[in-house]
Amino acid sequence: MRLKRVLGGTVVVVLLLGVGAWMLLRSAPVALPPPRPVVLTRVEDAGVPDVVAPLETVEAPDAGLWLTATLEGAHPFAGEARVGAAFVVEGDEGWWEEEKRQKALDIVGPSSLEDLANVREWMKAPASASSRGGVVGPVAVPPAPRYQVVAFEPDGTFWWADFVPGTTLPTTGTLDAGVLRANRPTGVSVRLDGARNTQGTFSVRVERVVDPHDAERASALQPVLALVNPDLGWALVNGTPVPLRSDADTRLAPLPPDRAVRLWLRAPSGREGGPVEVPLREGTVNPVTLDVARLFPEGMSRSVTLRGRVLLGNTSRPAGRMVGWAGGEEPVDPDGRFTIPNVPAWRATRFNVWLGMEEDGRPEAPSMWDFDFTPTEGMPDTVDVEWRVPVYRWLVVRMDGFTRAQLKERSERPYPVYLLERRDVQGLWSAVPSQKFVPEEDGVAVSLLETGTYRVQVASTPYASRPSSVAQVGADDTTVDVRLSPAPSVDSSCEVHVTHQGRPVAGALVMVGGQYRSMPPVRGETDSAGRWRMGTVTSSALPMFVQGAENEWEGDGAEACRTSGIVEIRL
Repeated sequence: MRLKRVLGGTVVVVLLLGVGAWMLLRSAPVALPPPRPVVLTRVEDAGVPDVVAPLETVEAPDAGLWLTATLEGAHPFAGEARVGAAFVVEGDEGWWEEEKRQKALDIVGPSSLEDLANVREWMKAPASASSRGGVVGPVAVPPAPRYQVVAFEPDGTFWWADFVPGTTLPTTGTLDAGVLRANRPTGVSVRLDGARNTQGTFSVRVERVVDPHDAERASALQPVLALVNPDLGWALVNGTPVPLRSDADTRLAPLPPDRAVRLWLRAPSGREGGPVEVPLREGTVNPVTLDVARLFPEGMSRSVTLRGRVLLGNTSRPAGRMVGWAGGEEPVDPDGRFTIPNVPAWRATRFNVWLGMEEDGRPEAPSMWDFDFTPTEGMPDTVDVEWRVPVYRWLVVRMDGFTRAQLKERSERPYPVYLLERRDVQGLWSAVPSQKFVPEEDGVAVSLLETGTYRVQVASTPYASRPSSVAQVGADDTTVDVRLSPAPSVDSSCEVHVTHQGRPVAGALVMVGGQYRSMPPVRGETDSAGRWRMGTVTSSALPMFVQGAENEWEGDGAEACRTSGIVEIRL
């Protein structure tokens, strides 16, 4: 509950400036007035973006703002280029100025405002070859505090510049991002041993092993490298497996220049073996052989097909529209039947059945329900299952008109709040979850999935609640009523007095909870006399947080409320 102002102890910057050997040399501006510069189209995607080809040309070479860069290499450039304009998100500039004023950025965080600029869209740029490298652009760009230039060849060799034009943003002319040096790709070349006689396709899941001392530099390159090899970039971010060739090596490059990479070999059945950790050497694609027999000493196992039916409760009524699991989704037909291929036969698998039964009023059953399939030794290739989704029972809290009006008068949003409680065999009450609380004309209906002894706590604030009557819900019950009586006309009330150096503090923030931690706290402000009236208090615990006069206080006020009805807080 403690309210704190976060000043930016940890600042995450998506795109970081490279340092050391990765800094790119910048030459003096090169005047390149081409006769027909290209205007670029944009693709709105900041992950692993698609890029579209140039659509039009501009006759006037000096119209607008242009960007160019020189590619330095050992041979004529033969590849593609991308340019990204980076902008500061609205609101970040004010945050940065405030953090800088308070010197919070002296410890950790961006050293300049441009460091907060992120590329939201990558644009395909023209590139021409020279005898030893080439030239990117000139390309039309919008005025921006920062630009990124990326060029790459089919073998994964890439050029990269992170270019800041200066404190004053130009709107016309030509920007020179300087000379970009070629970077040989870092990666691995995977060879499979022992896979030729296996039907199906093997794949590999790639996991980075980050060096803590060089994490920023390597991570800054990841979105850049995703442009060079989008499939590999997507696999690194999302953990999706990369298919492997059984008759030739599979090249996984370029990868971020981390300390190592972990490879998990996935058999056609879906079973994984490994990991195999391969050290990386920057600028080198290291060969590695994955031995199928060694990684799967107990065999690659088989998969089975589940053939099943979803039914509602103890009836013969079909249910379900879709079955989802880690391997995808399969439809459920109107008769409740489904077929799921390639289910692992060596471990348990959880499935989620979506019923799509959301409706007005009381639903008959949960909209989603989980089922576990546990394989057994010697089971057939096709396994028949029957899954039954439980139906709801309902505990209905009934209130007369006076009680409803009283509860409404004493509550402010999000209250009133209802909490389901169940009594155990020792006679102790504890809160239990309920999936549905359905408001009705004269009360609230609470969903149940188990039999037992229940009641409902009805709270007008987190510290003022009272229980309904108690009801026993049996196996044959579908709806059971309980009643909530009116609150006593005279309740024990409490208020907060906030002072600082003996004087009342007006406008102090007061946040108060109760004994039920799942209930949201309420907040208020003290008046000109330093008072805030809480109203009725029934809770045995009263956690409080007060902030005012540039001070804070945190504690429990339950004892003070019980003894005097006043919680005195001295800031």
